[in-house]
Amino acid sequence: MNDKKDRSGYYYDYYDSIFSQALNVYKNEGLFTLIKKILIYIVTDTVLYTVFKINYKVFNRYFEVNGKIYNYFINEHTAVNGERVVEIPFALDFLRKNKYEEKKVLEVGNVLSHYIWFKHTIVDKYERKNYVNNIDIVDFDPNEKYDIIISISTVEHIGYDEPIKENGKSKKAIQKIIDLLDNNGIALITVPLGYNPEIDSIIKNNEIEFSKRYFLKRVSRLNLWRETNMEEAMNYKYNKKYLHANAVAFLIYSKNF
Repeated sequence: MNDKKDRSGYYYDYYDSIFSQALNVYKNEGLFTLIKKILIYIVTDTVLYTVFKINYKVFNRYFEVNGKIYNYFINEHTAVNGERVVEIPFALDFLRKNKYEEKKVLEVGNVLSHYIWFKHTIVDKYERKNYVNNIDIVDFDPNEKYDIIISISTVEHIGYDEPIKENGKSKKAIQKIIDLLDNNGIALITVPLGYNPEIDSIIKNNEIEFSKRYFLKRVSRLNLWRETNMEEAMNYKYNKKYLHANAVAFLIYSKNF
């Protein structure tokens, strides 16, 4: 269980994990080594962030999905060297296009609040915040349906990166999202590919019929992304050849009656 926990980072806050690592270095290697590693980490992180930011601002400002141009998203909170650079701008455009200010919005997995703030319901079993409903999405049973539901790189963890692994739970989570949509509601689910075999199978075998599916692949150490087809995207694995996702799927479900 510890292996899975350390690999995914799903159960504990990012800063708690950093503190635990620092404590281990202090205990095993001493204060001097800890200070040296902290300084190296700060300098390296700052340099990398600066390089990526210059690249996105000057040289490679855009990526494209279905013929539409998006700016890469830049933010110090996990949005420079991972898939958030493409997930967040696509998600924000999705919200704007569907007039989220006038709608009942549910987010599965507390992601967007790290970057922007707007009034909506958030369900996240593990992240402890006073504005987050700490309940498993498959057990979430509100007295209302939602016009818009959004979930960013979350459903691939459900049932897969949990203390008790449960096969089929990722699919149950997606189905629950669909069930929580009101008539004419719409959902966006983004997932990394090559991470959870169950998610890959759902997409590859069309086990859930999404209205639209878009696929992107990472093509550079500078975290540049290009749109591709499902067949090619499925050949990529998480953390190979680059850190984090090397391919992502944007899955849209429209509940039209």
